[in-house]
Amino acid sequence: MPAVPEGAPPPSRGPASRGGGTDDAALRIAFFTDTFAPTHDGVARVTDTLARSLVRAGHHVTVFTVRTPGSRARELRPDGVEVRRHLSIAAPGYAQYRVALGPWARVVFGVRQFDVVHIHTPGFVGLAGWLAARAARLPTVGTYHTNLPDLLRGEGRSRTGRAFFRSWARFSIDLCRWCDLSTAPTATAVKALGAPTPGRLEPRVIANGVDAETFRPGVATPDWRLRLESEARPVVTFVGRWTRDKGILRFLDAIARIPVDRRFTAVIAGEGPLGAEVERRCRFDPALSATARCVGPVAEPEKPALFAQSRVFVLPSLSDTSSVALLEAMACGTACVVTERGGPGEIGRRSGAVLLVDPEDPRAMAAGIEGLLCDELAARALGASAREWVTTHAALGRMTDEFVEAYRTVLHRSRRTT
Repeated sequence: MPAVPEGAPPPSRGPASRGGGTDDAALRIAFFTDTFAPTHDGVARVTDTLARSLVRAGHHVTVFTVRTPGSRARELRPDGVEVRRHLSIAAPGYAQYRVALGPWARVVFGVRQFDVVHIHTPGFVGLAGWLAARAARLPTVGTYHTNLPDLLRGEGRSRTGRAFFRSWARFSIDLCRWCDLSTAPTATAVKALGAPTPGRLEPRVIANGVDAETFRPGVATPDWRLRLESEARPVVTFVGRWTRDKGILRFLDAIARIPVDRRFTAVIAGEGPLGAEVERRCRFDPALSATARCVGPVAEPEKPALFAQSRVFVLPSLSDTSSVALLEAMACGTACVVTERGGPGEIGRRSGAVLLVDPEDPRAMAAGIEGLLCDELAARALGASAREWVTTHAALGRMTDEFVEAYRTVLHRSRRTT
């Protein structure tokens, strides 16, 4: 990928005029996110997919994010997305994530070329983007991707630590509310934002979208069954962060309750702070060692095949505002056993195309998984309904169009007030 010299002006990418003066004019959009490719998580996946889709639609996107080991400080990717990465260190106790250190002066002066700023995370990068937009008097859109209040519940070993995490959770909501327009991927998540801050627009739902051409039934390469030595066995898959809120241990509890003679393979994909415990249980627990396979993070190009070749996808999360992995699995025609809570529960109820369970009831989760293992026709029917719903209600193009409309709304509004 071509690097962009640190002091050079942004590359020319066509005739777009700053300001998006007409409804079909190209926009210059700045994303600010503390997690981005090659990091594996839902926010990184959404921001990367949306950025690429906006560029394909004729807009210009620059992503401000953390600098991961081996990445350049600045580059223009072959897909047309420009990425500016800032000095960072590994997050204490969670090396998958990075904490940006600055320098923020370049951010403040670097946003003046844009039409609108889109804040995706409540970390240092997200806050820097909001401050830079305020200094440059640019309109802002903030998306509430992560339910930090539930994710951080119970974190902190001291009173001070718990107070810090509660404050950060509150800040994650407030940062969105301070933007000119806040969005969230489900109505459940929008409710968490509450009433709009005075002078701001009403929060709106913009559902996550997935590329249904990439994530589709029948993807055969790579051959995950051959890789797992499971050619004759159905596959049950968990993909996500290995954390308590995501439910990785509850997934293992459920899998351990399913009789081994059902002859299936359980794939545990991802990484996180509970990695050592997950791998220890999969290796030494007699109820898991014969079925469970820890495969670590899955490269994005290999993920469609994993979903398409799985009989069942399981999401036992307590804190998702939506779930990109769920939508990707549904797009692949995979039968899904999903938490009845939060955004995934809303998706399940709206679609009627997934099996909803209490994520804290391993018996119910195990029964749901086992039922789909025993009835392949039922699993296929459920997966086909899921695929149909995603292509209609969670298409990537629909998400892109709705964000472009949101950008134009705040841009036109800011012009009327200046």
